[in-house]
Amino acid sequence: MIFLFLSILFSVVTVSFFKLFETYKVDTFQAIISNYVVCVLMGNLISDKPIIATTFWQEVWFPYTFILGFLFISIFYCIGETTRKMGVSVSMVAAKLSVVIPVILSVFLYNEHISLIKMGGITLSLFAVYFISKKENSISSTTTNLWLLPVLVFVGSGMIDSLLNFIETRYIPPANANEIVSTIFLIAFSMGILAFVYQYLFAKATLKLKSVLWGFALGVPNYFSMYFLVKTLGSYDASHIFPINNIGIVVVSTLISLLFFKEILTRINWIGFSIAIISILIISLS
Repeated sequence: MIFLFLSILFSVVTVSFFKLFETYKVDTFQAIISNYVVCVLMGNLISDKPIIATTFWQEVWFPYTFILGFLFISIFYCIGETTRKMGVSVSMVAAKLSVVIPVILSVFLYNEHISLIKMGGITLSLFAVYFISKKENSISSTTTNLWLLPVLVFVGSGMIDSLLNFIETRYIPPANANEIVSTIFLIAFSMGILAFVYQYLFAKATLKLKSVLWGFALGVPNYFSMYFLVKTLGSYDASHIFPINNIGIVVVSTLISLLFFKEILTRINWIGFSIAIISILIISLS
């Protein structure tokens, strides 16, 4: 379970960076692009052979990493837009509720067994995510189309988790987890560069050095959060890992926000926190 703990830890650090971006006026999209440079470099440093030098595009798993690369950068952007327009609570609920998608798919595609007790824990975890993320006087909108953003975050995050589980089940081993993860980041970076070039040519966007440097710092925890999640999936069922991973991220990030960012938890937040602890215990022991 050490890999799962490390995945949660690095995921929380990654989320904390986005809180700092708002404080220091960092261009989130440019930081996201530059963070993938570090992710690719980290993958090459850890690997026994330079991943960039391999013919990864000829591998049977490449089409799936291409899809994941697109999802990585697009869903990151959607989360940012959801947070900006509708609030942090909406974006967090949309992203973490997506645990339902890979868990359900793991039952139908891989015949993984879910007991009634585990199903109860999963159900509790959904309530926990909602209550922890809920803020008083949250932003609302009467614009129907605006709700497409959290829907995209929900579906996209679920697709990412599901595809990662599929790749781990089908191709790891013999494929190396680090090679696949690094390829995903490389594709995400390439797509981000293309998007920025478009913005530069047609929207007169300018490159901000501060945002690039913040992105470099973001890349280290972002890489390891994904790397350790893939390693964890190699040892446990997806229906067991994803709920614990998502709830763990929500719980720990809530504590970090409380201790270091001086955020105030409402009574509903504390109820959600308590339910989260119970759901983690149920899922872990069932």
